[in-house]
Order: sequence, then structure tokens, then C-alpha cells
Amino acid sequence: MQARMDRTKKQTKKVEDTNTQLGQALVDLTESTMPLLEENQRMKRKIAYLEQNNAHNAVNLTNLLRKSVYLQEKEERMLAAWRASDAHRKKEREMRRQLPPEQRSKIRRENFGVPRTHL
Repeated sequence: MQARMDRTKKQTKKVEDTNTQLGQALVDLTESTMPLLEENQRMKRKIAYLEQNNAHNAVNLTNLLRKSVYLQEKEERMLAAWRASDAHRKKEREMRRQLPPEQRSKIRRENFGVPRTHL
């Protein structure tokens, strides 16, 4: 009977030692995985932030593209209006040269109008 109790105590001691070792292993594992869990949470927040910024960036790129197209179209319209005005001025100058000096009128400064945009 005493031998059986000693054996039971030894087994209980082994079980307690194993439980202690498992508990320590669990604590070590928790301590080692805690930084990984924190990093995981940080990465999730960063991904959410980047996804939100992605939507804002797409809107900003769309607006910049619109402005760019508008300015290119405006430049083309202004250049066409200036060319038409310059051609008119050159034609008028040629016609003036054909007139006698006393009939020539003073050259006036001309504003060229830019046509409205189609956008």
C-alpha cells in the first residue's frame, strides 16, 4: 500500500512538473507571439489606412487629369484664336501698305477672343 502511494505521489509529482513545464512553455509562447499579434494589428490598421488613401488618391488623380485635359484644350483654343487674330492682323497690314500714306489709319491694338470650351 505504501509503495502504491509512493508511486502515486511520484506520478502526481511528474504530472505537476509536466503541468509546470507546459505552463511555462505556454507563457513563453504567449510572450513570443504577443509582438506578432501586435504587429498583425498594426498591419491591419495600416492596410485599412492605405485602402482609404487609395480611394482619395483615385479621386485626386481624376481631378488632376480633368484639370490637365482642360488646360491642354484651353491652350489649343488660345493658340487657334491667336493664330486667327495674327492672320487677320497680317492681312490688314498688307492692305494698309497698298493705301497711300495719307489714307492709312493708325494700327490699333487688338484683343483676341478665346472661344468657349466644349468640356
